[in-house]
Amino acid sequence: TIPVTVQSSPSGRSFTVDGTPYTNSQNFNWIPGSSHTLAATSPQSGGTGVQYVWTSWSDGGAISHTVAPGSATTYTANFTTQYFLTMNAGPGGGVSPASVWTNSGAIVNISASASNGYTMTGWTGTGSGSFSGTNSSASVMMNGPITQTAAFITNVLITVQANPAGRSFMVDATNYTSDQTFSWVPGSP
Repeated sequence: TIPVTVQSSPSGRSFTVDGTPYTNSQNFNWIPGSSHTLAATSPQSGGTGVQYVWTSWSDGGAISHTVAPGSATTYTANFTTQYFLTMNAGPGGGVSPASVWTNSGAIVNISASASNGYTMTGWTGTGSGSFSGTNSSASVMMNGPITQTAAFITNVLITVQANPAGRSFMVDATNYTSDQTFSWVPGSP
């Protein structure tokens, strides 16, 4: 017989050998040239906001394939770790991209846009690599599951006019001679 090892990377991911499931590295003694079936499932849950996606077997075989080794060998099922990016928008706007699974270490560009009559006030982020701040666009690094929430505030409508009508007045360094209605962020100067 020949020694054959079947394992996963990262360790702890499930795979089957001849239909029997395993999660730890397994050592077998097989007759040289005998056929055996290796298989993996994908995706595999790693807990809340974490999953593992099969990428390859070390011998280049399909996710489920038959092997017939002639000498001692090791077969490794390779997986990519992914984290879930949860995107939320408060009332008055939208966010991009939609919530999505993303590879570990990936940089994701996020953006928020306010609807008419609203102004974006900022992001609140939780999780390693998240963003919190007032920029409408930012980048997050997927070091773990991340939740991003964009907040918006309702603008106030302000009408400025002259009395008597037709008199000139200035708002934010612009001259006007007729009634003007502005949509402003509450408390803005």
